[in-house]
Amino acid sequence: MSDQALFPNSHRHASEYAEPCPKCGAQLRMRHSGKNSFWGCVTYPSCDYTRSTHEQSDFEPQPLPGQHCPECTSELLLKKGRYGFFVGCSAFPTCGYMVDPNAPAEQQAPQCPECHKGQLVLRTSRYGKSFYGCDDYPKCRYSVNEEPVAESCPKCGWQILVQHRHNGRRTLRCPQKECGHRAE
Repeated sequence: MSDQALFPNSHRHASEYAEPCPKCGAQLRMRHSGKNSFWGCVTYPSCDYTRSTHEQSDFEPQPLPGQHCPECTSELLLKKGRYGFFVGCSAFPTCGYMVDPNAPAEQQAPQCPECHKGQLVLRTSRYGKSFYGCDDYPKCRYSVNEEPVAESCPKCGWQILVQHRHNGRRTLRCPQKECGHRAE
């Protein structure tokens, strides 16, 4: 089988775009600026048409009736970004509220046992490890590596226990090293 049968457009150079420039009708070529690449008209500077190398989305933000931003009370919109769909505030960039509609509903985070002001929320370290830390950081630096449960320890009275999973079994244990309490 010939190369022409396998690759019918093999005569066209990979840096040329199949469609002509919508402004002037000339050929579009791959252009580079720093680390970015884009399609640009060959007649530049007389024609300044450019097109992104990434596919353009024809999805328009959709209003969510009856849904309002908890931060500024503006209407919420269903939007599409480079990582998929998300819900964002219509007052962007003034208000930066956004949430993933596919994220699981958050359960009530336990109160921080050290400062009693913040809540223990899931965080990720700069190395990609997950942990639970006080949301009043940097004032409070309390953290635990396992998921906290809002139950106090029956042995020492510490305000939380952590879930420890080992061989498919879930046990609750006290995060205080000197206590050592464990329960099934």
